[in-house]
Amino acid sequence: MKKKQNSQKKVIEAFKDQGINIEILNLDVSTKTSQEAADAVKCDIKQIAKSIVFFESSKNKLVQIFVSGPNRVNLESFKKQTNLIIEKADADYVRNSTGFAIGGVAPLGHENKPLYFFDDTLIEFNEVWCAAGTPSS
Repeated sequence: MKKKQNSQKKVIEAFKDQGINIEILNLDVSTKTSQEAADAVKCDIKQIAKSIVFFESSKNKLVQIFVSGPNRVNLESFKKQTNLIIEKADADYVRNSTGFAIGGVAPLGHENKPLYFFDDTLIEFNEVWCAAGTPSS
């Protein structure tokens, strides 16, 4: 429980440092899929910001892409648009680079600052939902 509280505190503080106040919900239901998360918080699946972590080897950088719930990352399209070649990060890399477990990677509060990319679909909404440091928050 203490590790969960530390992860969430780190997320809250990182958002505060950016002048953003957030509220973290700790859920008792599964949020492993975008649909489960949308059902849990009663929002449109498009409002779920999936956080997908990649590794970019030429720059040795953590890359975090936020994708709207039903969407996926197209690696070829991403490469054409950014000139970055990314590969999906394994669980150990995610934990060591972000400080969060897969399924709980928040937008802010990382151990190492990532390169951020966002799916344009997410800007259509006044409110989006993302992980807050643990797989159930």
